[in-house]
Amino acid sequence: MPAQDRAGARSALLAALTGAGLEFDEVGDHRWTTMLSGEWKRTIPVLLELGDRRLELTSLFTGVLDEGHEEVYRFLLERNQRSGLIHFALDDAGDIVLTGTVPIAAVDETLVGELLGRLLETADDTFNRVLRTGFATYLGAEQRWREGAGLPANPVGDPETDPAGDRDGRH
Repeated sequence: MPAQDRAGARSALLAALTGAGLEFDEVGDHRWTTMLSGEWKRTIPVLLELGDRRLELTSLFTGVLDEGHEEVYRFLLERNQRSGLIHFALDDAGDIVLTGTVPIAAVDETLVGELLGRLLETADDTFNRVLRTGFATYLGAEQRWREGAGLPANPVGDPETDPAGDRDGRH
């Protein structure tokens, strides 16, 4: 791949990040990190890597599940069928990540914006359901502690108070 193609993709990527008002750090040759903020998944770390042939995006979604593995994995695999540019995967440690890959020749400001938007939408649309299923015991203990401490319930643990929860119509 000619250097100008990678240079053009780099320029488009950085222009898109700047245009979106995102702070970003260069963390290596052709590697940047940024942070998105969702409504339900408040912090969404993003690693963008510009290779010789493609742009790769990776984001930690959640750590290793405590429980409910089969149900969560099934939900995420079904979700992968309609996610388009962004997909769920497991990393080597068993953490759930969101990934996206596009050819370097396709990288422009619009596509980078679409990738980041889809990442944000996918994370927010699925986060609460994954937490309620994969960390149910922990959330139950937290809800009991909050009640005992006179604090309001955590909306993540209660699908009835979560307007974004299960936007796909499933509980």
